[in-house]
Amino acid sequence: MPCRNDNPPNLLFLFPDQWRWDWLGCEESPFGRVPVRTPHIDALARRGVGFTQCRTNSPLCAPARAALATGMRYHRCGVPDNGYSLDTQRNNFLKILRDAGYRVAVSGKPDLQKHSQWKGLDGWTREIGQLGFTESLHQAGKWNTLLGEQSPEDVYMAHLHREGLASMHIADYKRRDSLRHGSEGHLLDISPTPLPREHYTDDFCARSALSFLERWAPGEPWFLWVNFPGPHEPFDPPEELQRRYDGVAFPEPFATDDKLNDHQAIRRNYAAMIEGIDEWVGRLVDKVVERGEEERTFIVFASDHGEMLGDRGLWYKGVPWEPSVHVPLIVAGPGVQAGVTSDALVELIDLSATFLEFAGEAVPCDWDARSLRSLLAGECINHRDVQVCELRRWRLITDGRHKLIEYADEPPALFDLSDDPHELKNLIKQEAQLVSDFSARLHEERTGAGFFLDV
Repeated sequence: MPCRNDNPPNLLFLFPDQWRWDWLGCEESPFGRVPVRTPHIDALARRGVGFTQCRTNSPLCAPARAALATGMRYHRCGVPDNGYSLDTQRNNFLKILRDAGYRVAVSGKPDLQKHSQWKGLDGWTREIGQLGFTESLHQAGKWNTLLGEQSPEDVYMAHLHREGLASMHIADYKRRDSLRHGSEGHLLDISPTPLPREHYTDDFCARSALSFLERWAPGEPWFLWVNFPGPHEPFDPPEELQRRYDGVAFPEPFATDDKLNDHQAIRRNYAAMIEGIDEWVGRLVDKVVERGEEERTFIVFASDHGEMLGDRGLWYKGVPWEPSVHVPLIVAGPGVQAGVTSDALVELIDLSATFLEFAGEAVPCDWDARSLRSLLAGECINHRDVQVCELRRWRLITDGRHKLIEYADEPPALFDLSDDPHELKNLIKQEAQLVSDFSARLHEERTGAGFFLDV
C-alpha cells in the first residue's frame, strides 16, 4: 500500500531492556555521576532533545510494552504482568503505521507475545504479523533461551545451535540461575558470557536490525524497532567489554545491607553491557546516514523500565522506586531542537502518539498517549502535570517533585523527590492535604477504574 503521507519520515526506535535512566554518559543524576561510556547515545542527545523526567507506565517488560503499543496506561492495556500477551485484535500504533504504507519491522525481543511467541525459528510468527509487523527477526529474552536446550525455540537459539554454541550457553545460564535461587540467597554471577562477542544476544539483535537497513531500497518509509535484550540481567557481558571497566569505581548502592553480592563488579558488568549496545547504536545511526536518510529519519532511544542495581537491597524492577520506573528518553530528527534538555513530564506511552504524528497519522481519540511533537519543536512547555505508573499491587502518581505511592496491602507513602531523591523520608503524616489531593487525582487519571487486579 502506498504511504498516505507525501513525504513520510523513517522511524528508528532503539529500545534496550532494563536500562535505568541515570546510566548514560550525558546524564546528571542525584544518585551520583556514573562513569559509563555511551558516546553514540550522547551524540544523539546533542542532536535532539533529552528528557529527564520520563517514566514508564509499568516497570515490567510485557505491561510496559503493551501500554506503549496500545497508547493506553497500564489499567487499560490488557496486560497485567509477564504472564499475559497483548491481544492481537487490539488496535496499536504498529497496525496504524502498517496500514499507512510503512514497512514495520522488529528485531530482538518486543515482548508483546508470551509463552509460544518464539516458535518461529526464522524470526517470524503468525502473531507477529497480526500485531502489525510486516517483517521480523524476533528473538527470546535472555532467560527465555533456557527453553531452547534440546531444540531451538527462537531464531537466536537456532543460531547458537548452528554455531555449536547452544550447550555452552545453556550450561552457563543454568549455573547462573542456580546461584540466584540458591540457599545462600540472591547471589548474582559476575563472570562474563562464554560466548564470543559476535554471538552475544545484543550483537545478534543489532546485526539483525542492520540487515533490514542493508536490504531495504531507499525511499520506502520504514519503522524499525530494535529491542536489545540487554542490559537486562544476568549481568553477563562479553569478556572484551567487561575488561574495559577493570578497576572503574561506581557509586555504591544506597540503603542496602546486601553483603552477599559484589556490587562494584555487578555495576561494572552492567556498564559493559551498556557500552556494547551503545556501539551498535552508533553503527545503526551510521547506516541511516550511509543510506542518505539522515534528514528524514527520526531516531528515538528509550527503555521499557529501569533496574534497581542493589539500591534499597533490591534487584531488577517491578517496584515503584525511581531506579525502577524512571527511564531514559532521547529524540532526534527533522524539526527537533538540538542539544536541548527537557524536564517536561512525559510517559513512555507518549511515544506511540509521537510516532503516529511523525508519520502524519491521527492519534486515536481514546488513547492516553500524548504526542511529544510540539515539545520537540520547542512550541510547548506544559505536556502533562502528573504521571501515573502501576503494577499489580501498587500504583503511583507524581508531579515530578512529590510522589505518592498507594499499595494494596500496606499504608501509602509520599516523597519529595527534590529534597529526597532516594525516597527514604515518608511525608505521609506531614502532608495530609497533599496526599488527599494526589489520591483524588490518581483516581481521576485512571478513568474510574477499580483498584488493582481488574486489568
